[in-house]
Amino acid sequence: MSIEAALDRIREAEATAKVPDDDRAQQHEVYEKTFDALEDVTPDDDDEGVAVVTEWIIEQIQTNQKRPGSRAVRQRARKYCQENDYEISDNNWLGA
Repeated sequence: MSIEAALDRIREAEATAKVPDDDRAQQHEVYEKTFDALEDVTPDDDDEGVAVVTEWIIEQIQTNQKRPGSRAVRQRARKYCQENDYEISDNNWLGA
């Protein structure tokens, strides 16, 4: 799944759940930064990590009627990397 496709799916979930637009642009920037970092760490997984984290974000939106925060999204991406034996530097966005 491409990053743009992931963001489109997130936008659709937000519209369906009627999530307010108040911080949408800022949150989407953080999601994109997380997806970019995930692709850098997992270059050979055919964007599976992006798809997994996207599905988690959508689930959170549907369940809680709000966007998950930056820290929670990074933690989910980090968990994916750990489960699949991808190393994350402490200097990496996902390691923060």
